[in-house]
Amino acid sequence: MEKDYQTKDMKVGYTKMEEPKKSGMGKPENHGDGHIFEKDGMFFFEWKGGECGYHSYADAELGLAKVSGNLPS
Repeated sequence: MEKDYQTKDMKVGYTKMEEPKKSGMGKPENHGDGHIFEKDGMFFFEWKGGECGYHSYADAELGLAKVSGNLPS
C-alpha cells in the first residue's frame, strides 16, 4: 500500500484584489470614522469598520452620537 502512495504538487492560489472606488478627485472613497456622507438619497457614516445608514441627516447624527458614546443625557 505504501509503495503506491503518491504526492500531488499543489500550486499557490491567487486572488485578484479590486482597487478601491475613486471619487471625482481621483482619491479613494474613504470617509473615516464619524464622517456623515450622503449616498443615493440616504445618509451614512462609518464606525469601526462598519457602515450605518439612515433616512435623514438628523437620524444619522443621533446614531453617530449613540455609537460614539456622546449621546446627550
